[in-house]
Amino acid sequence: MTGGPTIQWTVSALTDAFCEAGIEAGDNLVLHSSYKCLGAVEGGPGGVVEALLSALGPAGNLMVPTFTYSLPMWSAEPFDLHNSKSRVGAITEAVRLHPRALRSFHPTHSVAVIGPDAEEIVRNHLHSTPIGLESPFGRMVRRGAKILMLGTHQDTNSSLHYCEVAANLPYIRVAFREGMDYELAWFFNENGQIEYAQVFEVPGCSRGFRVIEGPLRERGVLRDVLVGGAPSQLLEMARFVPVAVEILSAEPSLLLCNTVQCQICGKRREFMKKNTG
Repeated sequence: MTGGPTIQWTVSALTDAFCEAGIEAGDNLVLHSSYKCLGAVEGGPGGVVEALLSALGPAGNLMVPTFTYSLPMWSAEPFDLHNSKSRVGAITEAVRLHPRALRSFHPTHSVAVIGPDAEEIVRNHLHSTPIGLESPFGRMVRRGAKILMLGTHQDTNSSLHYCEVAANLPYIRVAFREGMDYELAWFFNENGQIEYAQVFEVPGCSRGFRVIEGPLRERGVLRDVLVGGAPSQLLEMARFVPVAVEILSAEPSLLLCNTVQCQICGKRREFMKKNTG
């Protein structure tokens, strides 16, 4: 009988790797991640979370996306705060299930946070736009957070959607449904009944986001790091956001992809042609 995978990274060794990459005690950290990039880790995805929490220390805050995209046209089930699984990776699901985690109430773009300020970071998410100025992402910007792309690239960096909003790009109100400027999301309320919410500034496609990696590197905003042998990227929001906003303001359609099957980038590009000089 074949045993399980040989442990490649202990929690202690991975903690050291995070610290060497630039994660410091007391940081506010937004994590985007690929678990498989690390190989075998002691404790699995939960071990990665424990290593990060050890690196951040008791004063740090860890935030991950736990997106569910719960729109009736895509999701067979309404968003359930306590039971809907994250659809953006094993590490994010491990954070969601952590006994100290708090999850924001948002039917499409919830986040989970572990740390002393979790309650403040996740509050009232339903009453803001998904990744807008008053969302948990906006709060992390104001906290001067770092972003770690663990084994991933900018096409998983949700904060670029924040930058689209911060740059007030003309297309941010163009939604997936034809002729609409919002989507309808559904969720279970605290009484177990289904409710619907209008979601504005719906984040679109991120397939084209890697195009901004070069400009960010050139300006010294994006730092390539290794974490446990996994090529990763580290950014500081205080530097990243204003530079990205400047780049997007000069070239508003930069992040829109050219994928034929994309349901939204083509609409947004056409909107730009019709409504901008």
